[in-house]
Amino acid sequence: MRRFSMIAMWAALGSGLLFGAPAAHAVEIETFHVHQFIAVGKPQIHVKFDLQADNWNAATEDLFKVRFDASVTLRKVTPVLDGSDLTVSFDKFKKVIDLSDYGVAYHGQSYEFTINFAKPASALGDLKNEAVNVCREIHSNGGKPSKSYVIPKLGTAFADILVRVASQAASVKVDQVSPPVAYEIVCDANPKWHEPVKPIGGIATDKGPFRVESVSLFLATIVGQETHPTPNMSCSKVKVTVRIETNGTGVVSYKLWRQPGNAVTKEHIAAMQTEGPYKGRFIVEDTFWDSFGKTTYQQYMVEMITGSPFGKSTQWKPISIKCNGNYASPTPDEPVPTFKVTSMDLQIIGTDADGCPAKATVSATFIANMPGKFDYLIGTSLGPNKHGVLEAKKVGNVYSAQQTLDLDVTESGELKVHAIALDFPNSAAEAAKAYDCAGPEEPLQGYHAH
Repeated sequence: MRRFSMIAMWAALGSGLLFGAPAAHAVEIETFHVHQFIAVGKPQIHVKFDLQADNWNAATEDLFKVRFDASVTLRKVTPVLDGSDLTVSFDKFKKVIDLSDYGVAYHGQSYEFTINFAKPASALGDLKNEAVNVCREIHSNGGKPSKSYVIPKLGTAFADILVRVASQAASVKVDQVSPPVAYEIVCDANPKWHEPVKPIGGIATDKGPFRVESVSLFLATIVGQETHPTPNMSCSKVKVTVRIETNGTGVVSYKLWRQPGNAVTKEHIAAMQTEGPYKGRFIVEDTFWDSFGKTTYQQYMVEMITGSPFGKSTQWKPISIKCNGNYASPTPDEPVPTFKVTSMDLQIIGTDADGCPAKATVSATFIANMPGKFDYLIGTSLGPNKHGVLEAKKVGNVYSAQQTLDLDVTESGELKVHAIALDFPNSAAEAAKAYDCAGPEEPLQGYHAH
C-alpha cells in the first residue's frame, strides 16, 4: 500500500533526523499527485436483467476494483505530527493514511502509495444507482437483453492531504486534488430472454372462443423505492406486477389477494399490443406498489374471475420485506408469541352424482401447538371464499380447528382451492379436483400439505 524511499530513509538515519531532535524549519508541500492506475481494462459495474421485472433491475456481486497511485513531496526539515493524513475517497470508498507513521520529513522527501479499492457492485452507492438507471433507459429506448451493452463513464474522486508540523510558523499545510476515474457500466445479457411472439402479417390467428391463456404474478423490490415510517427506519416498497395473456380481444377480471392485507379486483379489456415487447400479443398488465411500516412476511396470489370456466390462478408467492432499524425481533414490550399453527389438512369432498351440477365441500383442518385463536382464509377458483377467526381446541391428543366451504359446480373444469392460517406461512395448503359435466366426476389430484 505504501513505499518509503530506502535511500531517503538511510539518509535520514545517517543525519540523525529520523529519531533525533526536531529541526527548526517548517515543512512545505512541494508536490501532491493522485491518479487512477489502469492495468488491464477499466473497472466495471455489471447490471443484471430480471425476467420477472422485465428490466435491468440490480447491480451484481461482481467486484468493482479501482486503484489509485499517490505521491507527495515535502521540503524543509521538521517532524510530521499525529493528525497528518492523506485521504482518498470515491463513492462508498474511503482510505486514510497517517503520514506521522513516516517520522521526520526532509528536503525532497517523497512518499509514494498504492491504494486499492474493491467492493461488490451491489454495495456501491450513487454509482450503482446510476448504472441501474442507465440500463433501464436503454431498455425503455428499445434495447434488448439478447446482448450486453457497455457504456463508458467518467467519475471524479477526491483526495486531500493535511500536514501538521512542529513549527508554529506553519503549523498546518493542506492541498487537494480531484482525479478523474474512468469506468464502465455493463448491462448484462440474459440468455433466457426471447423475442415476443409476433403474428404473421400482423394478423392474429383465430384460436377459438375467448379464453385466458396464462396469468403471471411478479414480485420485486426496486433500488431507490422505499418508505420511511420513522426518521430512523427505511422499508423497501414491493412492486407487484400482474400479467394476463388471452387468445384474443375480450374482457378479463381478476382478484389480487394479499396476506396480510386487502384484496383488490380489477377488470380490463385485453387488446392486441401494437408496440413494445408484447407486440402482436393480447396482454393486460397492472402494476401495484405496496408500502410497509415494519419488517413483514407478505404473500400474494392472483385469481381470475372471468376468462375460462374456472378461471386460472397463480400459486401463492411470498416475499420478505426488511426494514433498516426493524428486523422483526420482539422487544421487551412485545414478548415472543408461543401460539402457532403448525400444519393443516385440505381436501375437496365431492358427491357421487354423475355429471353436473354437482356439490363440492372444501374441508380445512388446522393443527396448532396449543389452544389459541387465529385468522384464516379459504379461497377457490370458482370465486367464493371464506375467511374469519377460528379457535384451536384440544381434540384427542392435538389442538385443532376445522372449517368447511360448500360449492356448486355447474361447468366442466378443474376446481382449485387453497387455505392458510394468516401469519403462519407454513400452514398454507392447496388441492385440486377435476369435474366432467358429461360424465361422472373424476379426481385429477387431491393432496394435502403440511
